[in-house]
Amino acid sequence: MLTRQYAGDQPKYLAYIYFALTGVILTIYGTYLSPYLWAPDYISLFSYAIPFSLVAVLKYILQPILVERAEVLLRPRRQFWFDLGLYCLASMIIFALYVVFYMQPAGLVLKMVIGTLVIGYFASIDNALCKERYWFTHQEHATRKDFRFSSLANKLSLFLTITLFIGMTITGLVAYIDLGPLALKSDLDASAVMQVFIVDIFFVFGIILVLTMRLIHSYAVNMQHIFTTQLDVLRNVQSGDYTGYVPVVTRDEFGLIARQINTMIDSLRDKEHLRQTLERIVSPSIMEKLLTTDDKTLKCGQQYDVAILFCDLREFTRFTEQSSAEDVIFFLNAYFSQMVNIVSANRGIINKFMGDAVLAVYGLEESKTSVEDAVTSAGTMLEHARNITMPDGQHLDIGIGIHSGRVVAGTIGSEERYEYTFIGDAVNTASRLDGLTKRLGYSIIISRDAHAALNETSKQLFTDLGLQVVRGKEDPVHVYGASIHKRPVSNEENLEAG
Repeated sequence: MLTRQYAGDQPKYLAYIYFALTGVILTIYGTYLSPYLWAPDYISLFSYAIPFSLVAVLKYILQPILVERAEVLLRPRRQFWFDLGLYCLASMIIFALYVVFYMQPAGLVLKMVIGTLVIGYFASIDNALCKERYWFTHQEHATRKDFRFSSLANKLSLFLTITLFIGMTITGLVAYIDLGPLALKSDLDASAVMQVFIVDIFFVFGIILVLTMRLIHSYAVNMQHIFTTQLDVLRNVQSGDYTGYVPVVTRDEFGLIARQINTMIDSLRDKEHLRQTLERIVSPSIMEKLLTTDDKTLKCGQQYDVAILFCDLREFTRFTEQSSAEDVIFFLNAYFSQMVNIVSANRGIINKFMGDAVLAVYGLEESKTSVEDAVTSAGTMLEHARNITMPDGQHLDIGIGIHSGRVVAGTIGSEERYEYTFIGDAVNTASRLDGLTKRLGYSIIISRDAHAALNETSKQLFTDLGLQVVRGKEDPVHVYGASIHKRPVSNEENLEAG
């Protein structure tokens, strides 16, 4: 980007450019605009080349020690005071050269000294701003650093106050020297003195105006760069990327905003990590309920009319006895992964895994087709299970129980650990019906309530098994059984066929 290129090209040499520019301005001012400081061009230029060459060498030697080793957030201010100190040293050398060596009046030379300091003030701020851009791009920054706050309004007020003071001081000094000692001690007439005064004022204020505009530009570029960086990070956050942070590079409102954005990113990252963890533990629907429902509601529970599917592996104990623990875990993970896909594809959710069993719930969002969805899932589960060959050559066998009814969903457990689950007679009945599959010789057993909710095509797949005694229930349960070799036809497919 243009801003990054601009930040990287200039800061290394900007201070030295200002040193040379200051010497040229003072040479022009002292040689052509102030006749009382007359000296040949080469002598005047040499007089300014000596001090600025010296401070340039000192800057090259001392900057890595006094500035670059400081913490990045403190470097701009330290850079300003370091550069301003070099200009103070240069002004002292200039004063000594003109007063001692050239024997110029101290009051007249004071204008050159103040001019050096004024240019140094603007140059030091500009160099610090330019360095701040460079460090912003090329250095690592803290993202949650505590710092002493200094508002932008205070900085602007201080800058305007100092600039106004500089203008008033220089105006008074020029008026005093040009209209006072110069008019009395020089051979110039009154009109020439007034002309010198007017040219002097316009030249000085022109330099101040140009330098002020340059500082406004540098500060605006810095703010734009910081703002663009913060906006880029916020766009990444909006797209779900929580890897980037906003560097804290200033001690003003932009620094506070950067720190607050980074705190927000940490919070969002923790929530995303929690979401990803929950996705591996519970279904997306339950995850959303856990994240969006308050604790009090979760603990009180919510009632739903749903279909419950309970699926259990048959003869799996024999497999676990003949296989290593690693093989058992690998098999269950592969098997359950496919079960999850089947349940999700039919608008159901996996509530929990219990050993080699699966508890699935249908109808949390749409209860009209919940039983149809459960039966469709059951048929697909049977197809998947019968396509799996065990180490002994036998096909995997499963039993499925389906019941529909009202359940209560909520969190149970202690404050330290709890889980979101479904409880109620419907859940217990579905589990008991699954237990009937092996005794009755059917792969799927459903209750009369569930059978009544099926369409006519799906009902034809089931055989009426009458009343059956179910463990844990006082009264017999009217059940239906089926051994489905292909997936039952859903309501949507019946409508399409019709």
